[in-house]
Amino acid sequence: MKIELTDLSPVKKSLAVEVDAEEVTKETDAVLRRYASQVRLPGFRQGKAPTEMVRKRFAKEIHEDVRERLISRLWREATQEKGLRPLGDPVLDELADESGSPFRFKTTFEVLPRFEVRDYRGVEARMTSAKVDEREVDEALESIRQAQARYVADEARLAEPGDVLIADLEEEPEGEEAKRRERMVIEVGAPGNPETFNAKIAGAKAGAALDFTVAYPPDHPGKALAGKTVRYRLQVHEVKRREVAPLDDELARDLGQFQSLDELRARVRSDLEARKAAAARAAVRQAVLDKVLLANPIPLPEILVEEEIQHRLEDMVREMMLHGLDPRSQELDWKQLRDRQEEPARKTVHARLVLDAIAAAEGVRVDHREVDDRVRREAERINEGYDSLRSRLAKGGGLQALETQMVREKSLDLMTSIANIHGAE
Repeated sequence: MKIELTDLSPVKKSLAVEVDAEEVTKETDAVLRRYASQVRLPGFRQGKAPTEMVRKRFAKEIHEDVRERLISRLWREATQEKGLRPLGDPVLDELADESGSPFRFKTTFEVLPRFEVRDYRGVEARMTSAKVDEREVDEALESIRQAQARYVADEARLAEPGDVLIADLEEEPEGEEAKRRERMVIEVGAPGNPETFNAKIAGAKAGAALDFTVAYPPDHPGKALAGKTVRYRLQVHEVKRREVAPLDDELARDLGQFQSLDELRARVRSDLEARKAAAARAAVRQAVLDKVLLANPIPLPEILVEEEIQHRLEDMVREMMLHGLDPRSQELDWKQLRDRQEEPARKTVHARLVLDAIAAAEGVRVDHREVDDRVRREAERINEGYDSLRSRLAKGGGLQALETQMVREKSLDLMTSIANIHGAE
């Protein structure tokens, strides 16, 4: 076997392989014997047809089978001989498989970059303060207070912005059938309502019957309504005003965990401090990683970048579906979305390769017990049995992926632990 290896780039290779006609003959004979043992021709029992008859009857199929088997086997043997670990499947660029002549093919493929990671020890970084001031506590308490607001029916009230109507709504776009929905909750002055709609329902009272039209502009974001005039009929059952309780001991007790406002304030402060501390740790880890990536520029295999982009787009689609949106019905510019994902995808692939190199240099490992503990925690989080989750992960290669991710996390922990981190001023 003749092998010609050409470096097209640090991560892209060209491999040409050639074997003589005798090798092709051996492979052809092997494939022919397999066909002869399996096929059934008229007048012969299975496996009893003459070999030459089988050869003529299945000449095309045998030729294609031999070609595929030779390419697969020879490419695998050639890459192993050259010490290469290809990423993904190769691209077949050239093929010469004339009968009686040497069998030759040429492929291109990508491999991981070879580099020696450097400057990952003693990285300079600054930890931001996790201190919480009174203003932050007050803002968090006000958010809790607003979240506990109630809507109270008021028969004499004329609806104002911020109130809600409980009403039967009939919507009739011009030239279309009316659609009726009962006891809808409609916020007066809501930003999502057209200004004309908000103006028409402001001042409504319980028992009122409203009948008005709204002309939607051609550039209205809702495609179904853009450029149309819609007639609305509302039968208002209730007008409810928003009632916000005072920030006091009673509000704290209503939350069910506290006896006083002081206890609630202490918990809010504690939670804010914990969140800010976690955010500060995450930020300093990212800062350390960013500096190490800058110190280690490396060529990235495009196949890994493309896989990461596809994973991100798939996650985006799943997120839309979880929120009840059909991606096919949305006006999405998929090329633009893909282009936006390219830079973060490249950074992610870069970080993985650098962290893998640090793991190799420092001998970072995770044992089976650590992996099992992580699987148990994830099983509890998603409310699935441990055995069920582990079996599911094992079948799809998820356990190996999880172990790889844990090694990378450990590598980042190590890098952060040996960084020169300064406290906040």
